[in-house]
Amino acid sequence: MNEIYRKAIQNIECAFAYHEAVFDDNNKMIDYVFLEVNQSFENLTGLKKEEIINKRFIRDVAQDKDHAQKWIDIYEKVVQEGNTIEFEEYSKELRRYYSIKAYSSEKNRFVTLFMNQTYEKKMQKIAMYFMENIGNHIDYDKITEFARDLSGAEYAAFNLFDKDGQSFKTISICGISNNIKKGLDILGIDLVGKKWALDPIREDKIEDSDITQFGALSDLVGDVIPELTITHLEKTFRIGKAVVAKIKKDDRILGDFILLFKEGDKFKNRDLFRLYLSQLGLYIQKTRLEKSLKTSERRFYTLAEYAPIGFVSCNIEGEITYANKKLLEVMDSPSYEATKKINLLKSPNFKVNNFSDKLKECMDKDRVITYEVAYKSIWGKHNWVRVHFTPNKENDLVIGANIVVDDISDKKRREDDLKEKVYRDSLTRAYNRYALETILLDRLNETKDKQLISCVAVVDIDDFKNINDSYGHKAGDSVLKYLATRVKQELREHDLIVRIGGDEFLIYLHDIRDEKNASQFIKRISRKISGKYRLEDDINDTSYSLDVSCSIGVCFFPKHGQTVETLMAKADEVLYKVKKSGKANYCVKLEYYNHI
Repeated sequence: MNEIYRKAIQNIECAFAYHEAVFDDNNKMIDYVFLEVNQSFENLTGLKKEEIINKRFIRDVAQDKDHAQKWIDIYEKVVQEGNTIEFEEYSKELRRYYSIKAYSSEKNRFVTLFMNQTYEKKMQKIAMYFMENIGNHIDYDKITEFARDLSGAEYAAFNLFDKDGQSFKTISICGISNNIKKGLDILGIDLVGKKWALDPIREDKIEDSDITQFGALSDLVGDVIPELTITHLEKTFRIGKAVVAKIKKDDRILGDFILLFKEGDKFKNRDLFRLYLSQLGLYIQKTRLEKSLKTSERRFYTLAEYAPIGFVSCNIEGEITYANKKLLEVMDSPSYEATKKINLLKSPNFKVNNFSDKLKECMDKDRVITYEVAYKSIWGKHNWVRVHFTPNKENDLVIGANIVVDDISDKKRREDDLKEKVYRDSLTRAYNRYALETILLDRLNETKDKQLISCVAVVDIDDFKNINDSYGHKAGDSVLKYLATRVKQELREHDLIVRIGGDEFLIYLHDIRDEKNASQFIKRISRKISGKYRLEDDINDTSYSLDVSCSIGVCFFPKHGQTVETLMAKADEVLYKVKKSGKANYCVKLEYYNHI
């Protein structure tokens, strides 16, 4: 039966070791002797049975005496107290993690059971590193060290390929001590940072496999490094097999590892290493993209922050998530914090000019919208802005909007100044006929859209030819200017006076609400522009008075016409009847009133 147990212990994967404690004169445990070990123990620790049986651990076996003492301290409790303990330990000498169970078998003797946890720990550590560092700076020394540990290689080098795929640079080398680095320096070999052109012969050798193994370093390197140097390296460092492992993402090679093994050592954990390569390719690619995105975002925010136009972002509820400096200036906002308190969908200031409606349409209908609007901020600033709404989407779902706000107040003022020059009569400063199909048409469209009532009156100066003939054209010009000035004084913001002929004017009254209001207004206008005009004679340095009367014909929009032409024709028709009946009167809705 004992033989059966012995064979079982020799064949199990769990490492087994049987020890006897060694004590000093004060009965303190100072070492232990190996009495028996199984094959798995030899495989796991690299210690050969024939070299350690009946040998003391600290005195005869351990290389790191200080670290070995830690094991003595642990096992002393097992021997002295008879406890069973379980713990994990990392061996620097063997670069391995162990799960260990130790128990007392008989007086001063104990058993240790070892399970190799190295690769589970390594993969956990690697996975944690990837999760914590993705998108940040890539520590190439760290990922090269991972490759070395996982594969069991003595030395590992990481090569990073250029974007063109025609060259690569050695970024990191692990496993080389300072003494070896000095030796490489003496040989004139500086590998880290060295750039290599792609070697077609090397590429042919590794083309068909992600992991390619070579019997010797010289088989891999070929003519890239002098043969004498390679031979010297192989002898000096006792290099055996060499492996090239590609790091890929979507069939694109991002880099590779060159793994060098000591003579007699084998490539370990090939399947786990393949998994590491695939995860590393994903990690490098995603980190590059994240860094590129962060760089782009920083560049975007720098451009946005100092852009000459306002920029603001909001979420689907209308809450501001970002606003640049120019936007604060456009709004005359005291601070970014004050601006963020505004809700673009709910604030009354944004509802009155259709801003909120346009924003909601942009997000609800996934639509790009551009429009111009006169705007008054909650801090009282008046300006004209051109607003460009663009839906902000994530995974094809609208999550808000990006809004570009361009302050066009100066542009509008220049346009208004230009309109003044184009649409104003140079003599009277009333509008000229160009305004009939532009400004007046806009007013009529607004009247129609809002279902208002407006009034159009045509004014003709009675016997104006006689004034020119009797007093000269300069007197006639003075009468025209005086009349236009008197009318302007009576008009509201949206009302108009237009000079449509030599002595004819059109008066437009916007939103009169009731036709009776127009009668009262026209009566007041008629009294203002009919009567004594005091004129100056600059030549003779005298002044004189002229009796001037006007005839006025009035019609209503939309009651008497839908177009400028129709309304003018109707007003002219009424004016003709006033003229025919004796002039110096006005007619509203075909009823006659004396101007007195």
